[in-house]
Amino acid sequence: MMNIKQVEKLTGISSQNIRFYEKSGLIHPKRNEENGYREYNEEDVRLLKLVKMFRMLDMPIEQIKLMLCETDELDNLLVKQEKVLEKKLANTKCAIDLCENLRKTHKTIADIDVDSYLNQMEKVPGNYFDKWISDYKDVVRYEHQRTFTFTPDDAIKDRYDFANALYAYAREMDKEITITKEGMYPEFIMDGVEYTAERNYTAVRGIPVAVIRCTRKDAPETDAAYQSGRKKWMRLLHVCWPAVLGMLLLVLLAGPASLKTLFSTMEGALILIAMLVLCVAMSIRNYFFYWNRSDVQEEFTKDLKGK
Repeated sequence: MMNIKQVEKLTGISSQNIRFYEKSGLIHPKRNEENGYREYNEEDVRLLKLVKMFRMLDMPIEQIKLMLCETDELDNLLVKQEKVLEKKLANTKCAIDLCENLRKTHKTIADIDVDSYLNQMEKVPGNYFDKWISDYKDVVRYEHQRTFTFTPDDAIKDRYDFANALYAYAREMDKEITITKEGMYPEFIMDGVEYTAERNYTAVRGIPVAVIRCTRKDAPETDAAYQSGRKKWMRLLHVCWPAVLGMLLLVLLAGPASLKTLFSTMEGALILIAMLVLCVAMSIRNYFFYWNRSDVQEEFTKDLKGK
């Protein structure tokens, strides 16, 4: 058995990235029962080397996870990655050609026809909007990794019921789970990621129904992958889309001129405030009870894989 420093030397992967791969569910090192430290074996080292190799091929973490779990065939995933790399190669080739053209035809910045070149660059497939779509998919994955909720089959009256509900969910989702702290606010590790859980209630046709909400202990927004400004805005839009959609529909249905007349009065201002409060409340409910329900999560996962 090896510690993380020894594995770092053997694989050339930093200890920070090793822990990240563990949290992502790519490896599952055992912990020493006496001191709680991670202990790595030869298979863990081999898996880390495989992860390193596929990351050098620019393969996303989610695809590597599917490959290691044998959820998808190796050939299918490699064919998909080849297509991604071919697309990037085509974009790189276009960028090289453009640089060569600029170098040959222009001596100073003042000579460059910026609008003409921008038009050419924006017509290249796989550029700006593809990056927005890719980032939005990352945000969706992040949200479902950050927190999820599910409805237990039985009532949660004590810590034993809570533990049984977590075990049942893990079996249903085909995931590995270890409960590290029992109680009405239990903690557990699932697929290498540490979570805390709590019981909430929501109303279904006027009847209160228990909903278990599980939240990652180390919020993934601290990861560098989610620090870009574009992803932060997309995360906000992902959560607040009811408010945004509600306001857009209001503008489209009433028209800007009608809205200006309506909201210039005290009654109109009160209506606007009430609508804003309603839209914000919808967003909060969306955040807590909808986007990360396990059934919705499955549908989004299928959609993302399909794309």
